[in-house]
Amino acid sequence: MDYKECTCDHCGTIFIVKYCSRIMKVGRGIKRHFLVCPGCKAEYTSYYTNAEIRKQQSRISKLYNAIRMTRNKSLFDQHQKKIDSIRADLERDMNQLRIEVEGTPQG
Repeated sequence: MDYKECTCDHCGTIFIVKYCSRIMKVGRGIKRHFLVCPGCKAEYTSYYTNAEIRKQQSRISKLYNAIRMTRNKSLFDQHQKKIDSIRADLERDMNQLRIEVEGTPQG
């Protein structure tokens, strides 16, 4: 697994991101996934999820499990196409949710 090295914008602490460290409910079934700087405790939002996004994430997880179990190239390709399609929808939905929650697009 690849880990990402980050530098805090507030205190300059360099830390390794292994996974999204915290989740907080922000209302209406929306959850904020975020990182916390170990130095100054500044918070960095990774992404937001709602029930539909979590459902899409679950579908992707199940498809990856199916891929791990298959030896059939055709079935592998079918699962991968589904994953790619769901990921595209997921990215769009997550960006839209971030705009709804924060009021500004990520970038």
